[in-house]
Amino acid sequence: MHSLNTIDYEKIGKENLKRALILREYHRVLNERLKILEKDSVVVIETPAENYLEANISSIKTMVDNGYKGIYLSFQRPFRNISNLFEKENIDLNSLFIVDCATAFSESDQELNPRCINMNPNVKVDEMVNTICNSLQNLDEGRRFVFIDSLSTLSLHESFTETLRFPELLINTIKKKNIEDVTFVFNIAKHLTGKRYVENLNVYANEYIHLGLCT
Repeated sequence: MHSLNTIDYEKIGKENLKRALILREYHRVLNERLKILEKDSVVVIETPAENYLEANISSIKTMVDNGYKGIYLSFQRPFRNISNLFEKENIDLNSLFIVDCATAFSESDQELNPRCINMNPNVKVDEMVNTICNSLQNLDEGRRFVFIDSLSTLSLHESFTETLRFPELLINTIKKKNIEDVTFVFNIAKHLTGKRYVENLNVYANEYIHLGLCT
């Protein structure tokens, strides 16, 4: 029994060390790229699926540490879960609004929190885009971002056509409303990079980051 416990502790220790190294590498790469990004950039980050959540957290931490304020559109995880993960990484939630589509999709109880923007269970792409635009205007002026955590999750709830339309509509609507100095970040799981909606997104991207740990 003692041997089994030792093995378990070793496994947990190795997993924690791997996660820390991944976060450090993501932070280093993204920090370097952010320094040379032009205003109103569209960034696509290709991430290995097994480290997808770590990449999302590290991306947000890097943006906030570099003085950005922004909108995190969460398709995968509810507000309470993602906000707890952010707080563990010392990410200032006052720099963010989290648009919680995950809770809407699951029709679970919604959070009442000033940093959480709840959506209705039947939310559509146009409503998401309008909500993001309104939320951006409620942030202080300066460097801002919109972070999309998972187009693949959106595709489970919307048609292929609507999923394909979403990035284009989002980017063009924000530009039409003259909301300036906004960086768009789309985090894409590596196994999805051949999908058509990702190919369509790449038409708009002026920065493509293939993280070094993708294999």
